[in-house]
Amino acid sequence: MNTKKAALIVLSITLKIVALALVAMLLLRLGTTAYYYGHAVFHTGPLDAPPGRQAAVVIEEGDSIADVAKLLEQKGLVKDWLLFYIQVNLSKYSKTIGPGEYVLTTAMEPKEMMAIMSNEGESEEDQEDE
Repeated sequence: MNTKKAALIVLSITLKIVALALVAMLLLRLGTTAYYYGHAVFHTGPLDAPPGRQAAVVIEEGDSIADVAKLLEQKGLVKDWLLFYIQVNLSKYSKTIGPGEYVLTTAMEPKEMMAIMSNEGESEEDQEDE
């Protein structure tokens, strides 16, 4: 066997090992991300302990659930807009979140926020009026 042929065999084996390692790292990353979202969809609590920080949220007519989720992340009410988006789409509130002005807090769980924005729950302004 000549050295040129041996070098090609070693290079071929090395490339296959590198490719296999990259595929393994990609699968590990995908698995970790899938586990995080799978667990977090059903076990997400509030960001802060009561009373939390209040933020006014205005949902316009025609805003999508993704728009609402991104707005909540910008206001600091949820940590991850994509997670909230998934939670809404898997909930009974996926078709009922509507336009309006809402006061939400960081002490609310995502389902509480969804209920308020679906006009099923009372907002804090409604509670203060009573």
